[in-house]
Amino acid sequence: MNLINDFCLSVGILKGVQVLVVDNDRDSRDLYALLLKDLSANVITAGSVKEALEILSCFTPNILICEIRFLGESIYTLLNTLSATEADNGKHIPIIVTSTSTTGTHDQIPEVEFEEYLLKPFDLDKFVSLIRNQVQQDVTENFRPELLVLH
Repeated sequence: MNLINDFCLSVGILKGVQVLVVDNDRDSRDLYALLLKDLSANVITAGSVKEALEILSCFTPNILICEIRFLGESIYTLLNTLSATEADNGKHIPIIVTSTSTTGTHDQIPEVEFEEYLLKPFDLDKFVSLIRNQVQQDVTENFRPELLVLH
């Protein structure tokens, strides 16, 4: 299914979904934020692990979209904080990992549990579909069919 092109996904498909996008590549970060905001998600972005940790102190996402490699920073700090947040609120926060690396990434993070791994550049329809599937309960609770515009 080609969600974006065939259906021109409307305002509201991700209504109420809280997304934290952590990516050191500004273009990727801005593209994801623009796309997800157009689908009515509440998106906050961070360009570093440190910035993401500050955001997590006052924002609990429904899903984390995160680049795996950060120069001079460990993603494990972010993931440990996310695990603590999950323990506090009793709800799992899915993680979609992104990377430009074609080798080694899976081997470097064997103890990190994440729902999906996407190699950049990736298909945006698949990206939206993965997010929607991971936060299906949030989407279902907030989806209103009258907001879906078919073209």
